[in-house]
Amino acid sequence: MAENKQIAKEKEETAELSEDGKEIEAELEEVLDSVPPEHRKIIERMMISSVQMRSISSPPEAVVMKKLTPEHISQFLDGASQEMQKSYAERFHKKVFTFLTMIVAMIFFVVVIILLRDDTDVMEKVIYAVGGVCAGAFGGYGLAKKGTDD
Repeated sequence: MAENKQIAKEKEETAELSEDGKEIEAELEEVLDSVPPEHRKIIERMMISSVQMRSISSPPEAVVMKKLTPEHISQFLDGASQEMQKSYAERFHKKVFTFLTMIVAMIFFVVVIILLRDDTDVMEKVIYAVGGVCAGAFGGYGLAKKGTDD
């Protein structure tokens, strides 16, 4: 019911605009007829360029903005709120995953130390290798770069 009223209102507005446009067109024709032919072309070009500039300055989004209702804005805000909540949940889960990965890595490191406690030469090389990988992940490209991608 409300949509039918709105459609009828838009049709009335369009009819009024087209009537106004016809009146303006008639007035312009009268004025242009009184102008000498050599100046008429210049004036017509200027009028065409002004119409083109007017169409550029009022983008199609302006037409859509006129049709926005409070319901549309509420729907948009609800969607934005849901998106923010999902983004927060995603960041939280990412932090939990990183924490659990670090725990597993530390447990693996402790297990390697326990298994290689009798062979110190191999354990030293393994510790340096694992330490280098961890330092590269923290201080280098890995973890720091992924943190800024959020």
